[in-house]
Amino acid sequence: MPTFYLHRTGKIPTAVHPFVKQTTLLQDKYKHRRLQGKIIRGMQNIAMSMYGRIYTAIAHLIRDEQRANR
Repeated sequence: MPTFYLHRTGKIPTAVHPFVKQTTLLQDKYKHRRLQGKIIRGMQNIAMSMYGRIYTAIAHLIRDEQRANR
């Protein structure tokens, strides 16, 4: 969705109001892409954390089983 902000350059206005300028859709697209990147990195961090916990739990189970078999 386009965003509007106050802009005064002294040029002839072409926007809805002389001092209001519309941002380009590319800026909004890049913001959306950055947000997607942050979400993906967050999901990767969660997955790696869970992987580490599962690995540790399995290692403890194996260690406990080996101690019990002695």
